[in-house]
Amino acid sequence: MAAGPFNHEHSDDGPIPISRAHDVDAAEWSIPAAQLGIDLRTLRGARTLGWLAGRTHVSVAKLSRIENGQRRLNNPQDIATILDVFEVRPGPERARLMMLAVDASKKGPAGFHRDAGAGGQHRLSGMVKQAFRLIAVDSHVIPGALQTRPYMEAVTRATLLRTRQHELPGVVKARLAHQRVVLASEVRAVYCVQQSALYRVMGDHATMVEQLKAVEEYTETAGIGVRIIPFELPLALHFTNLTKLDFDAPGPMRELIYVEIGDRESHYYYPDRDEGAQAFHDYHEALVNIVDQALGREESRILVRRAIEWHRAAIQTGSL
Repeated sequence: MAAGPFNHEHSDDGPIPISRAHDVDAAEWSIPAAQLGIDLRTLRGARTLGWLAGRTHVSVAKLSRIENGQRRLNNPQDIATILDVFEVRPGPERARLMMLAVDASKKGPAGFHRDAGAGGQHRLSGMVKQAFRLIAVDSHVIPGALQTRPYMEAVTRATLLRTRQHELPGVVKARLAHQRVVLASEVRAVYCVQQSALYRVMGDHATMVEQLKAVEEYTETAGIGVRIIPFELPLALHFTNLTKLDFDAPGPMRELIYVEIGDRESHYYYPDRDEGAQAFHDYHEALVNIVDQALGREESRILVRRAIEWHRAAIQTGSL
């Protein structure tokens, strides 16, 4: 495969087995849903969701999901009903909002298994394709976009409950599909990795050597930054993954912050809204501090190489 930013394919298992071959170019509902939600929230103004629910006969919970862009729309006609209540008459503005509603109802690629975080990753991958910059922090493992398949399988096996181990192939399939979307998007990315993740054995030491050699190669790949967070730098907030996307396309959304905490995920892109403003700013500040204090490219590469040698020594001594 030709060299270039995000064209590196480190899995030797052939094509990623998902049921739609052109998933990278498939229509995505994520961005239109988010933009539509922002516009609808602006139209609502000081009026409550209860007020709107009473006039549309749509539940408060469903209206909240629509405004937050959390789910693909099942029926664009719901938006027409909302616009009628807001007295948005036929014309360019109504046509624009209804087009967003239609786009927000389009199904994404098949083959995504919904697990702890996989549904959120599916949504996130649709947004990554339209972003120009990505900054991600993983607190426990090597970031998913940089994972080799054996390492990914080991991480998935370790994090799935015993009663859900039978779901492992589907979960890995979803994560590989998300990985391919991210790597094919050519978004400029910085991945911050806790130093402890370099030594946390997933699978065995041989798996770790293979994984860390891939990470070392990524430190020399154009368009990708790998920054190690040293042991002594504590994280101000608790999370599993923290990702920020920046957009330059026309629309009301300029930044999005995606947070995973265990098997729960949240998206924040309303920094001016009371219910999301504090969380948005807290995570934004935490991310900026981490990036500022994480080690540079060469220092990070040195730490990755030291970890590789540590795992190689463990193989020679017969350690687990």
